[in-house]
Amino acid sequence: MTERDSGIRFIPGSTDILIVAPHGPVIDGEYQNDVRTGVIAAEVQRELGCTAVINDRFFKPKGDITKSFEKYHLDLFRIDHAGKVSAYFDRIAETVKNSLKTVIVWVHGIADDKAVSHGREHIDQGLFAGRPERIDAFIGYGQGADPKTGETRDRPTARQETVETFRDQLTAGGMTALITRKEGANYRGRDSKRFNQWFVRQGYGFDQAESIQLEIKEQGFRDSEENAVKSAGIIAKALLALLRQKIEDAAPVKKFCISQGRQIPYERELLKVFQGQI
Repeated sequence: MTERDSGIRFIPGSTDILIVAPHGPVIDGEYQNDVRTGVIAAEVQRELGCTAVINDRFFKPKGDITKSFEKYHLDLFRIDHAGKVSAYFDRIAETVKNSLKTVIVWVHGIADDKAVSHGREHIDQGLFAGRPERIDAFIGYGQGADPKTGETRDRPTARQETVETFRDQLTAGGMTALITRKEGANYRGRDSKRFNQWFVRQGYGFDQAESIQLEIKEQGFRDSEENAVKSAGIIAKALLALLRQKIEDAAPVKKFCISQGRQIPYERELLKVFQGQI
């Protein structure tokens, strides 16, 4: 069942994965901000049966447009803006709070020209062999320092192996993804004012929440309904492969818990994957 409230679409499902599109509004019949990211999130939910939260109405302020709750001008990836929209903020918080373990993926869009320039930076650093146009997505999970504050440490929001597996599975599926370089000016999921960092700030460990920021270019992936659905399929397969890997890694723990008569500390949905039921 899909709920709509204040322009926020909540699609409940299993809580092992939470897919969020904070910048995917459709205004006067036109896609705005990170175009068709809402389409991608909804299609991932349909394929996996996971939980999705999609912003269909709030426009991310830019230029002369200033924030306004009344005019639906808010950046719902910013924690302070999102806090004004309970139908959005509370759904995200409650999904993770009531789950044993959730992988959260924030679906964003990166402009094609920025993807190319960002790609060139990675090529110059020897982090990618090929033309920048071949890079389709960037991943942030809090890597690198913060030159604005002088903080030098990483601020990770997910395990490195989780992010690397997700990257590899996206690339294998046809969406060439890079983990944003640590010195990158953007797209690292590190800003403490943004939602990717919220779970860490709330004290969640990686055993309960791992959060990943995914930036997808438009050409070939978000420039049509067909390509958005294709992108969703790639993401869904990558996430399913990621969950299966986590269950395989957890097999010794599962066996030990069974032998000791203890409760298995994993989601029912994940156990179904492990047992081959889905």
